[in-house]
Order: sequence, then structure tokens, then C-alpha cells
Amino acid sequence: MLKKELIERSPIRVLEKSIHGGLGRGNLGAFTAWKGVGKTACLAHVALDKMLKGQNVLHLSFADNPQHIETWYRQVFEEVAASYRLDDAHAIFEEIQPHRLIIHFKQKDADFGHIRKSVQQINEGSGFNPETVIVDGLDLGKMEREALLLWKQFAEEQEAEIWFSATMQRDEKALEGPGIPPPLDCLAELFSVIILLVPKPGYIDMKLLKDRDSGDLEKLRLKLDPKTLLISNHRV
Repeated sequence: MLKKELIERSPIRVLEKSIHGGLGRGNLGAFTAWKGVGKTACLAHVALDKMLKGQNVLHLSFADNPQHIETWYRQVFEEVAASYRLDDAHAIFEEIQPHRLIIHFKQKDADFGHIRKSVQQINEGSGFNPETVIVDGLDLGKMEREALLLWKQFAEEQEAEIWFSATMQRDEKALEGPGIPPPLDCLAELFSVIILLVPKPGYIDMKLLKDRDSGDLEKLRLKLDPKTLLISNHRV
């Protein structure tokens, strides 16, 4: 399969269709789940899709072990390439690397002013202007609304979409209950799209919790394979 065909047939197209064409620049989106359920894999899928289309992605990592981020990208790409039998996969992976920049922060350095200054210095020094920003591992449970509002304003100023990961406490009721569970419940108004990852026997279901102001949410019909980390269509 050629790169163009992979982009056209990517399950990310299904996600975009379900959320009215995609998250869109100036907006915030989030994947929320228990720890270890697949949030980073989903973020990597989104980022790789953008990179394959020639768009720049800035990945801001607050992970305890930041070395794993590179591994996530390579593993997800290799699984996608093998599944779709992508031609010249190694060459394509190397080709898209300049479209991604990873910056690591510690949780104690999560002050938005510090983050913004670092990003601006990189933009000015390298000319790397991201169209998508990935924020992975930032503790949203400790974030006030005013702090998230700064991220929203940053997305609008940069004309970029920003995807977050949000870690939930292990509560079975929160997975099946109505509404948006913590830690996003108090911040939900600032997010345009929120997707919940629900562990099921043999796969992880992707459930749309918010799509802007829509009261009629589409069923995503997407699942994540916890072994291969692949997102695919399903008809459960």
C-alpha cells in the first residue's frame, strides 16, 4: 500500500467523521482512561496521521520515563505499516521524523508560563510551527479552570489543535455512568472533544463523551487492540 492510500484508509478518518471533520485548530481534545489503558497509543495514532500528511506535531511529555515516547511512536507506526502492508515503511518513517518534535517536562515544571516560554524559544530558534500539539502525562486532576483556559488561548493563538491525555481513577461506575468522569468533569466546558477508553475482554472500546455542544453523540465504532496498539473499526 502507498502512503496516500494509508492516509485515506486510516481509522483516524472514521474518528474525524464522527466528530464533524476533526478536532480543528484552536480547540482542545482529550483521551481519558485508567492508567495503562492506551491513552498514549491513541495520541501517537493521531500524531502519526498528521505527520504522514506533512503536518508538524509538537509532543509535550510529562511522563515519568520520557524515553518510552520514541518507542511508542515507532511501535505504533510499525504495527500500522505491517497491518496495511505499507510500501517502503522504513523510508517513510524516516521521512516523517522532521514533522515531530518531542519536549520533556517534569510535573514540577508544569507551570504554563514556563511551558509557553520553552515552546516559543523553539519556534523562534528552529522555525518549527506545530499544527497539532500533544500533551501527554500532565496531571489534569491538579489543574484549575484558569490554567486550562491558558492552554485554550494558546491553541487559538498558535492556530493549532491540542490533544491531552487524562488519567482517571480506577472506578468501574465511572466507565459506564452518564456524564464526564473526573478529572475532566470540572474542565469539560473548555474541551471540544472528549473520548473515553473502556477496557473490554480482548479490546478497548472508544466512547465519545463530548463533541462540542452536540447532544446526539455518534457511536465511534473504533477499538484499540491492547496487544498491537492498533486502532481499528468494529461493529459491536
